[in-house]
Amino acid sequence: MNFYTKLGLVKKFGSIYRRLFLGDRFKHQYTCHPDFDISREKNHCIVFFKGQLIADIPYSHKLSNQFSGACFTVATGPSLADVNLELIKAYDTISLNCAITKFNAQNIKPTHCVIIDRRIFENQWDCVRASILSGANCFFSYVGLSRICEKEPELLQRSNIYLIESISRKYGVPRFSIDECKQDFLNDADVYLDNDLIDYCRVIGFSSSLEKGLFSGKTVATWATQLVPCLGYQNHFILGMDLGGTGKKHFYENENNGSPDFIKDYEPYIRSCFELASKVYIEKDLGIYNLSEKSTLPDSIIKKITIEQALEIAHNSH
Repeated sequence: MNFYTKLGLVKKFGSIYRRLFLGDRFKHQYTCHPDFDISREKNHCIVFFKGQLIADIPYSHKLSNQFSGACFTVATGPSLADVNLELIKAYDTISLNCAITKFNAQNIKPTHCVIIDRRIFENQWDCVRASILSGANCFFSYVGLSRICEKEPELLQRSNIYLIESISRKYGVPRFSIDECKQDFLNDADVYLDNDLIDYCRVIGFSSSLEKGLFSGKTVATWATQLVPCLGYQNHFILGMDLGGTGKKHFYENENNGSPDFIKDYEPYIRSCFELASKVYIEKDLGIYNLSEKSTLPDSIIKKITIEQALEIAHNSH
């Protein structure tokens, strides 16, 4: 047995041991680096890596109700290629995942950036780094913080990074069972569930509390629909949210740009989360609009409008 075979076996057994050590209630932390850790405080967390204190990171709820007016979320669907971000330069914006490349190409800085998908942190590091260096408020998952510790921990010293969390998966907190979530969420005025999909309550839902956490819904756009009203905005416009409606993945892909892998999650996860979002926005007298004409999400769930109509509504809401 050569050295590399032995090394592979050591890593394999180490991986198995870590899974067993974490157990079922902490298995959501398995994708973090083994040397990554978080100490939870009331309004912030302290990040450690290899036993060293790396940074003090505030929770996302620190920014609750700090904004108002209109906000444009910029997703990464192929339709974004035809959008001129100069048109929305006067308004607050959210860059999702690698939409930051569109902002940078037009020399525009977003107000906020949201990256949840660990694949972005692992495979498209330039987008993570560009988001942080833009100076925008960066909302990252704990897995994202772990990857930053591995790749460029000094970036966590900047003051524009916030930990945003799932309502059912928080670092250092045992994950509730489905029955425990039902009991907790059904009596919570900040949480909205789909009564026909109650057994999916750890993933499908709508939360109006950043402190309690948001529902993942299988796509980063569902995080944005919950984040925007939590931050205090009254009107929410979403660009580039094609959800496979064009048959392609992203605006920035030139080769192998096939159908997005999240199409399989449209039913029931994505659709139901947006149905709940629509109901909550109406209940709270807020506006939410889809600016992607070919989006898989129908007009009956989130109203589709043109960017010209969006700009008129945004102007009148300021």
